[in-house]
Amino acid sequence: MDVTFLGTASAQPSTTRNHSSLALRTDGDVWLFDCGEATQHQLIRLNGDPKTLAVRDPMDPNAAAKDIVPPKMSRVSAVFLTHLHGDHCFGLPGFLCTVGSVVRIGEERDPIHVYGPQGTKSYVRGVLDATQSRIGRGIVIHEMLLPSHLSHTDDLELVAKLSMTRPPHIDELEGSDFFASSFTTAESMNPADWYWTIITGNEQGKSGASRLTVQASPIPHTVPTVGYFITEPQIPGRLRADQITPILQRNKAALGLKNPMILLSKIKNGETLTMPDGTILVPSEFTEPARRGRRVLILGDTSNAEDSALVKLVDELKKPDGTFNSNAEECLVDLVIHEATNSCLASDIATGLTLDSVESTTIEHGHSTPQMAARFARRVGAGRLVLNHFSSRYKGDADEASLLVMEEVRQLAVDVFGNDRVVCARDFMNVSVPSK
Repeated sequence: MDVTFLGTASAQPSTTRNHSSLALRTDGDVWLFDCGEATQHQLIRLNGDPKTLAVRDPMDPNAAAKDIVPPKMSRVSAVFLTHLHGDHCFGLPGFLCTVGSVVRIGEERDPIHVYGPQGTKSYVRGVLDATQSRIGRGIVIHEMLLPSHLSHTDDLELVAKLSMTRPPHIDELEGSDFFASSFTTAESMNPADWYWTIITGNEQGKSGASRLTVQASPIPHTVPTVGYFITEPQIPGRLRADQITPILQRNKAALGLKNPMILLSKIKNGETLTMPDGTILVPSEFTEPARRGRRVLILGDTSNAEDSALVKLVDELKKPDGTFNSNAEECLVDLVIHEATNSCLASDIATGLTLDSVESTTIEHGHSTPQMAARFARRVGAGRLVLNHFSSRYKGDADEASLLVMEEVRQLAVDVFGNDRVVCARDFMNVSVPSK
C-alpha cells in the first residue's frame, strides 16, 4: 500500500504545487481522494517521466533502492471527494471523461464510482450534462447524507436543499446513498457523532482494494466536508513452511505422493493432517500470529478534526484498558494525512504575528496549522503524519530556500507530535504504508 500526492496546494495552485489530489494504491488498485484541477495531467506527467518527477519517501530508508512505479490512471476505480470546494473537485469532470472512455467497441469495463457529500450528484451531473459528455464505461455516484431523521423534518427549506439534485446522467448507473449513523442516540443533532460506512471490505477478497473498509465522518470546515478512514482486515499469519517441509519429506514414500508439498495448501486453509509416522500437523502450531491490517486517515480541509467521529472510530480500536502503544510499530493508525494550510514561522513573528493570532485566523477560514494537525495525529495514535494542502506562500520544489521553509513548517508539527515521523508533502511524493 502506498500514497502518491498529485496536488498539495490549497486554494491557489502554483508553479510547484497543483490543486488537491492523492492516489491510494493497494496491490495495483488505485483510489483517488479529491480531484482538483489538472489531476489527470499530473498522472500523465508522472507516468511519462517518473525518474525525473517522482519524489521518494523521505522516511523510507529503502526508498532509493526501489523501482519507481507511478499509479496508473487506468487502474483508478473510485474517486472520493472530501468536499465540493473547487480546488478539490474542478478536475473531476475531465478526469471522468478520460478514464471513463471505452477504447474498443464492445469493451466491458466496470463503472467508475464517485463518493462525496451531498451535492456531489448535482455537481457531476450538471457539468456532464452541460458539456454533453459521455462516460462510456458508466459512472456510479454515491452521496453521504444527513441522518435519516433530519430528512423528515418540517423545515421546508432544509427539505428543499436535501432534495435539490438533477436527474441521473445518461451513462449513470444506480448507486447507493448513505445516511449517517450516530455514536450516541439515533436522533443526535451533533455532527461530531455522525459517521458513514460506505464500503465494507471482503476479508476473503483477493484484490487489495476489495479488502478495504472505508468509513467517513463530517469534519468542521466552511462547507460540508468529510474525512476518510481506510482500514484493512487482519492479515493471516504466515505458514512456517520451513518447519513443515522436513515432516512432509520424511513421510513422502508412505504418503504415496510425488510432491508432498501440495499438502501445504490444506494446512494453510486450516485442515489438521496426521502423517503416516504419527505426527499431527495442527495449523495453529505452524502458523505465525495474525497481523493487524493497515489503517490510513485522509482528511479534507478542517479547522478542528478532533471534534469529529473520526476520533471515536479510532478509539474503538484501542485495547480493552483504553491504552495503545504510541511507537510507530504499534500505533493505532499507520498514517494520518492532514492539511496544514498556514504556519507561523520566524519570519512571521518578526512582523508582529503570534502563534495564537495565526491559528485564530486560520480557524476562521476553516483550516489548520501544523500544530493543529499534530495534535489530531497524536490524539488518534498515529504512527506517522504527512502535512498537506499548503498555502501558495510555501513552495513545493527542491530549491534549498524552499526546503528550509518547509523544514521549519515540519518542525512546528514535530514539536507537538512528539516524534520525528512527520513529512511535508510535495507534488509527486510517494509515501509507503508497509504491512505490519
